[in-house]
Amino acid sequence: MLASCRSADGKPAREGATGQAGTAARAVGQGAQPITDPFAFDPELFEKKRKPARGDWLASFHEPGQTFAEYVAQGPKGLTDKRHVIVLQPIGEFTAEERAVLEKLREFTSAYFQLPARVAKPVPLPDHGFRQRRADSLAWTQYSTLTLMKSVLLPRLPRDAVCYLGITMSDLYPDEHWNFVFGQASFDQRVGVYSLIRYTNRFWGMPETDESKSQFLRRSFKILAHETGHMFFIAHCTVNECLMNGCNSLGELDRNTMHLCSVCLHKLQWNLKFDLRRHYRQLRDIYKQSNYDDLAEWIDRRLAKL
Repeated sequence: MLASCRSADGKPAREGATGQAGTAARAVGQGAQPITDPFAFDPELFEKKRKPARGDWLASFHEPGQTFAEYVAQGPKGLTDKRHVIVLQPIGEFTAEERAVLEKLREFTSAYFQLPARVAKPVPLPDHGFRQRRADSLAWTQYSTLTLMKSVLLPRLPRDAVCYLGITMSDLYPDEHWNFVFGQASFDQRVGVYSLIRYTNRFWGMPETDESKSQFLRRSFKILAHETGHMFFIAHCTVNECLMNGCNSLGELDRNTMHLCSVCLHKLQWNLKFDLRRHYRQLRDIYKQSNYDDLAEWIDRRLAKL
């Protein structure tokens, strides 16, 4: 099963959503799975999905959503005795500043999913499976996601990796009919590859600033958590404002929330069995260190409810 983000022409890649849409209460799974802390998954504590603007994901593509009961019935992969670590694999060249971002992504990933996470030693980009692109005065190289997964990641899949996530500063495409993708993953094979380059100003020929660097890290946090959520078989969310909402542009990505809604939080917590308050407290500390005061304040409000 494959999943990926959008392409430049707005087409979605194949997605793993299943089931039919339902009410927020039904989607949370009340009656389908015992809830030990009803406040943790109370749908009234989360903002309902706003009407999509023109060009947004749900204005362009119909998705049925995925209830909690449907998620459980799907039998999603999770931890095993041997596979319990999220491994981030740098592919290609990174500047010193970008390598520092990888360490922040490791810390964030560990807190978000409450699992050990590590950054593997960098590996080179392959000498095949790429193409050249031009637009106006810009020229760059794009790499095939399938080549990176098949030739770079799968042969190196660590024995302890529940998810093996390739991260690159090179642009990506899934096949010749697509302009680009932010990332793509194989759920069943536990590998995925994601590009961060389009989150930088330099890709667009603009100078980097303190504001753009802060935005780059925030976007990187968001896409890594979103795509790792897919690796645990969580489909796009259509019920609430949620990290797992689909996005059709950088603008929509920036508007989407960093937080999992009641539905998707319940799915992830059911699968990984983590301490919800510890999850929130560790994320709050990371957000404060990154000067994302709005995210830290949201978590403080959530913890007060809990």
